[in-house]
Amino acid sequence: MLFRNNPYGFPFVSKPDWYIFHAVCIDFLWICNALIVFALISLISTKASFKSFISKFYVAFHSVVLLFTLLDNEVQRFLGSHLTLGLTNTYKDVSSIAMFYDYVANDLSVPYLQFFVLVLILPLTYFVFKLFMRKRTYANANAPVTKTIIAMAIFYVASYLFINFIWTGNGRMKKLRPFVSNVYNELFNASQNASLSDEDAEKYGKAYQALWQKIEGDSLWEFVKASPESKIPFYRIPTEQLRQNETLKAKRAEQPNFIFVFMESHRGLNTGYMNPQIQPSPTPFLDSLAAHSRTWTRMHASSVPTTGGVLSTLIGIPHHSRLAQATELTHVTLPSFASIMTDSGYVTHYFSAADPAWDNLGVWMSKWYNGVHYDRNREDDSTFFDHAAIYVNDTLAKTGKPFLATFATRSNHYPFNFAAGMSDEDKQKPLTERINITMRYADRQLARFIRTFEDKDWYKNTYLIVIADHGFPLGENGVSTMNGGAYSNATWIPFLIHGKGIDAFSDTTTAAQIDVAPTILELAGIAAPNIFMGHNLLRGYGEGLSLGTYTGYADIGYKGKRLIAKYPITGEIQGLFDEGDTHQKNNLAENKSDEAIKLENLNLLDTLIKISDYSLEHGL
Repeated sequence: MLFRNNPYGFPFVSKPDWYIFHAVCIDFLWICNALIVFALISLISTKASFKSFISKFYVAFHSVVLLFTLLDNEVQRFLGSHLTLGLTNTYKDVSSIAMFYDYVANDLSVPYLQFFVLVLILPLTYFVFKLFMRKRTYANANAPVTKTIIAMAIFYVASYLFINFIWTGNGRMKKLRPFVSNVYNELFNASQNASLSDEDAEKYGKAYQALWQKIEGDSLWEFVKASPESKIPFYRIPTEQLRQNETLKAKRAEQPNFIFVFMESHRGLNTGYMNPQIQPSPTPFLDSLAAHSRTWTRMHASSVPTTGGVLSTLIGIPHHSRLAQATELTHVTLPSFASIMTDSGYVTHYFSAADPAWDNLGVWMSKWYNGVHYDRNREDDSTFFDHAAIYVNDTLAKTGKPFLATFATRSNHYPFNFAAGMSDEDKQKPLTERINITMRYADRQLARFIRTFEDKDWYKNTYLIVIADHGFPLGENGVSTMNGGAYSNATWIPFLIHGKGIDAFSDTTTAAQIDVAPTILELAGIAAPNIFMGHNLLRGYGEGLSLGTYTGYADIGYKGKRLIAKYPITGEIQGLFDEGDTHQKNNLAENKSDEAIKLENLNLLDTLIKISDYSLEHGL
């Protein structure tokens, strides 16, 4: 699987050499665990017939698992998700079997290879087993077994240390997760995290719809069922009044282009125009751009890390609070602002400096964009932006159609030593200093990138949008890990829009990444049915609402307060802050006078996340 292309002609992973050692170690660990279980069972009885039965059962067990592992690998190649009971339920219709055959026939890797491997994998495995058995010496049976057990024990410990401590990787571990682990998790863990019943979903959905209308402040959208079977409560359609809106018509006629940039790990705390206290500013170009743009100074990431932030921004819904959305929900139909623009005639391309296969983002982007670009030789922001600028100028700008070009940078990534030409002295500095160096480097590359367009005619009809995928905790609030909560060090991020008709303005409306999707479609003049949970930030009124889910935490910004709580809700509050307290110095969680606000926001947070999770699981 790792060394093949996906069915669409692109490498399944761009760096198989970064995966293969983990794959070997992970498989070795679970196979050893299974071996120990079967060995202990065989000790129950001294009868040779019982031991023979256990041995045969062990062989049958691995034969079945081997076949399902192949199917799991192929499902990953096609859908980007593991073979699970939930996925099987989704594609339980008999017609899906015919579809799978069509996919295999049109596989741009090696068509029909799956069928040959499926037929041959067990006899070939048996042949290899017999080959090894022939070469084994039985003259001194005890010695070889002892040496084998010692070697296995050593490699077991080494494998465990390697994947858990020496070279970890959350996305990689999920992609390589064994089939047996998927089944175990669904059978024994999924029941502990039961989703909403349809009745509760309808109740929560109506509460959400009322809140959305209240915050949006108008009745230009109607909530309806996408289909008779649809369960998602977010689906809304524009009214005739909105579709005929003269302002939107004018924007559609202009057919503006969009340059949309995700800046890796850009913290509001280290962005000059958001935090003037930090001198000299690590982001001089972004600061100068902000002076001529509309900025939102209370923008928060709706999830972390990159996978959560990027997906939340594109689909307008916070990341799932429990599931690994990028890998476990790829079978669910979740449109994004990019897919809506693609369907509306835009040419859409996604460029990533980091391998999108690393955390399974490539699967999602291939659903939404006309093209996905990545090259392991262009992972530095400098070479990445150089290539991207050429492609935009020489290809996208000459299609005769409006385009959306989305870029995800990499150089400002933990441990903040990826900037090209960074000296050994700078690499030895504390993280709190290194991030300023790499943010300044990324800022320079962004400046070079934008300046290649400034004199182009097409750029005069282009919106430039810059946002961060997330921030990064560096000890503020006593937190220095990405799973340490939802403090502003990890969630407070820059967001600006620059272009024709956008007045320079510093907006203090409470906002989150889920608001970006409806805002971009407004700029494009597109009023299309959607499932966005967020709000159009260009509406110009209201205090707004922000929402986010993180590892074990969730937060909400509403009515001038930001609440951070353990999630699922236990009543444990990590923090309650005034929205203006962007550095979050004054925690109001223990303030009795704010008890009513805390309780209201806690209940609202629980309602919104429950309905959000439910909608992500069901989709359209």
